[in-house]
Amino acid sequence: MEWAALKERQGRAAYDAETRDLHVKFAGSAPVRHANIPPHVYQNLLETNDPHFYYGYYIAPSRVSPARRQPVSMVVHGLKLVLLLAACSVLMATELDPGHGGIFEESELRSN
Repeated sequence: MEWAALKERQGRAAYDAETRDLHVKFAGSAPVRHANIPPHVYQNLLETNDPHFYYGYYIAPSRVSPARRQPVSMVVHGLKLVLLLAACSVLMATELDPGHGGIFEESELRSN
């Protein structure tokens, strides 16, 4: 996989036709990998006069996150879900009034 210069000369791109992975590097940033990119999209990136726009509009949404971050992300989302369920349970438990057995007199309802 060889790097090719983009027309503006401030960026480079490399494409692996077997895996359809595209690697893009702009000046001042780290290379970014994109998965499942069709060959014509890579070719258009090389030929366009505005690689930054083409990249941002057509390619950037397919960015692949580093694999080491995905398991941590799942754990964080799982913990948030557990905390949300616990908070809902506490709120529901405090709304119950065990002294009346769930039956309220009409006068008690109007006073609230």
